[in-house]
Amino acid sequence: MDRAQPAKAVYLHVGAPTAGGAFLQKALWDNRRRLAADGVSYPVTGPLEHFGAVMDLRDLTWGGHRDPAWDGAWEQIAKRARDFEGDTVVLSQELLGGADERQVERAAGSFGDAEVHVVFMTRDLGWQLIFDWQEQVRHTHTITFEKFVDDLVVHGIDAPAPYGEMFWGLHDPLRVLRTWETAVPRDRIHLLTLPPPGGPPGLLWHRFCALTGIDGDRYDVSGAPEDEPLSVLEAELLRRLNGSLAAVLGGEYERIVGRYLTGGGLGEGAELVGKTTMGLPPEHAAWAARRTGEIAAAIRAAGYRVHGDLAELTTSRHPAPALMPGDLPEEDVATASTGVVVHLLARLAEARERVGLAQLHADLVGVQDGLDRLLEAASAPAPGLRRAVRRAGIGR
Repeated sequence: MDRAQPAKAVYLHVGAPTAGGAFLQKALWDNRRRLAADGVSYPVTGPLEHFGAVMDLRDLTWGGHRDPAWDGAWEQIAKRARDFEGDTVVLSQELLGGADERQVERAAGSFGDAEVHVVFMTRDLGWQLIFDWQEQVRHTHTITFEKFVDDLVVHGIDAPAPYGEMFWGLHDPLRVLRTWETAVPRDRIHLLTLPPPGGPPGLLWHRFCALTGIDGDRYDVSGAPEDEPLSVLEAELLRRLNGSLAAVLGGEYERIVGRYLTGGGLGEGAELVGKTTMGLPPEHAAWAARRTGEIAAAIRAAGYRVHGDLAELTTSRHPAPALMPGDLPEEDVATASTGVVVHLLARLAEARERVGLAQLHADLVGVQDGLDRLLEAASAPAPGLRRAVRRAGIGR
């Protein structure tokens, strides 16, 4: 080995949120052992450890709280990366895109003599607005889609908190990559484009693997679902429910909503009237197309390494028909709401049945324990009891 060359390459996936990150992290986690055997480290010991590490690096709280377990988490992951004897390390967490210059310098410098690369994945700005609003709704927010987009278009990063900073601070590839460029050479900055939802399955994985030098065909990523937006009716129903659900469910909100609503009930309800794709407000659709085109041109001029096709960012217009949440007929909302209630009641009945079966099993275990004790007593030198047990047929 030429000792003048770095011992390994570290690829940091830093964004954008809702642009394939959840898929990538699940795919890497599911295949971490096989990847390690092939010389590729995903240096986390739990499926969410990368989140705590970024909270540590950026000194952030989440929901107003800070977990003491986050302290030192970034250095723990960085040390595993430094100690790994293979050629490649991959770490994925979209909130890295919000790091400032000081944090970027610390992150890039924490991997010793490794060659650090930065990866930013993105799609058409219109779709990013839709995906990000839906992500906000999945986390208890109740802002309407129309106001969400209006504020971001009119005020940019100065839009009312938390949306301005959270969207433009994390989704604007130029803002994010210019910050990372202060610590990582431009020729190690990669932009991976994504087609609109419904594109070829596995495309994101194979583009990412080609970028990092991983043989993507060696790994099973079927357990990692790719991003699919909620239909307009599903998203609006959840937004309306959030006004009550967030207070009632508290810290269990994401688990329960993910399992029973976004994972089933909302979809079944929406099927009763048909699932229609979300679209941008008409007054902003042309703006989004123009802004996306400007971003693509600036990326090309910056010389970042593009994986995919910049044309995907400017040609992914919404298929017809498309609808905004505010245009939904109230009768459709009512019909879908009925479907959600029916779904939840059916799940409740299934749960009660499972509880009943579990209780019956526990009762039978208790009966068996009693019989075992009786048999033990029957084995004692008491002929009369043994005869009674034999007559009852116990133990045959």
